[in-house]
Amino acid sequence: MKPAADYQTITKNFTKELIDASSGKKTSLFFIVHQLASTPLVSDKEKFQVLKIGGSILQNALVYQDGAKLVVKSMEEEHLPIFSTGKAFLAFIKAHLRKQVKVLAINFAYPLKPVFENDRLDGVLVTGSKEHAFSGLVGKQVGSTTEKFIKKKFNKQIVVTLANDTICLALSGLLKYPALSLAGGIVGTGMNFAFFLDEKRLVNLESGNFNKFTLSETVKTIDAKSLSPKAYLFEKEVTGAYLFQHYNLLTKGEHPALVSTHGLDKVARVEVAGDKQLARDLMKRSAELISCQIAGILNFTKREMKFVMEGSLFWHGYNYRKTVAETVKKLSKYPVKFIEIQDCGIIGAAKLVI
Repeated sequence: MKPAADYQTITKNFTKELIDASSGKKTSLFFIVHQLASTPLVSDKEKFQVLKIGGSILQNALVYQDGAKLVVKSMEEEHLPIFSTGKAFLAFIKAHLRKQVKVLAINFAYPLKPVFENDRLDGVLVTGSKEHAFSGLVGKQVGSTTEKFIKKKFNKQIVVTLANDTICLALSGLLKYPALSLAGGIVGTGMNFAFFLDEKRLVNLESGNFNKFTLSETVKTIDAKSLSPKAYLFEKEVTGAYLFQHYNLLTKGEHPALVSTHGLDKVARVEVAGDKQLARDLMKRSAELISCQIAGILNFTKREMKFVMEGSLFWHGYNYRKTVAETVKKLSKYPVKFIEIQDCGIIGAAKLVI
């Protein structure tokens, strides 16, 4: 298995993409800027509702600010249904909206084009994903559409604000750290990064789409058979949704085929039979490539940063976090710290309100 390319070069390419995108040039990075509310949407100790709507799990909580303290109450979790239509989604919100709530924040893990109006962040749903088609809601502002729906059904005026999961991840770090020191990173089944540009603006990179690196032969095969050829090539090279597929292609049937990257991790740990060295090499290469993006963000911002991280591959993959930490040190002079925040999806969305 040949290396993708020199990691210093990939880091420089990623940094240049950030510089170009920030000045309005077209790059492989989406560089989607999000504006935050200038003032809180609720008063101190006023309860509001937060929903984290992911691929398969709903988190539902009441939240309020008590001075400098953020209080999360009445947290509930349940499996999400498949939202084949926008109507099904709106009916779901209606069924879960708590009484007396005037403000609703949503961590919405689907592709959004941010819209800032009425001093709050909203988003247009770009497309369905993760089996949720959202037919009839695609192309519409999710927050304002929800507000109108609740007004029609209950004659109740609520305020809805929302952002995607990577933006909310970065926002959750505001509990402990200043905005300009923060980034959010997801490295699991998929991957993405977001970070603060200033106190009130963040950027979602959709960095899985980065393509300024030498593709492996296996990713070329995987990409050709994918539902989105020539898109999200970096994600297909490094993430949990695809790493085990690289292993299966490289072993050419000499070892039992794997059905998940969790299985690849077990091979690397010699917990199940397989090509231990290949499994470890794939994990290492993934971690090194992820390090290029982290180092690129550090070199672009030119400051020490805290990355709030999510994803089982990053936190639990064989030697993964250690490899990332060691590699970033070689690629950037700016220090980085990786942190984990409990209930980060709820806390991050709450920061859209307060």
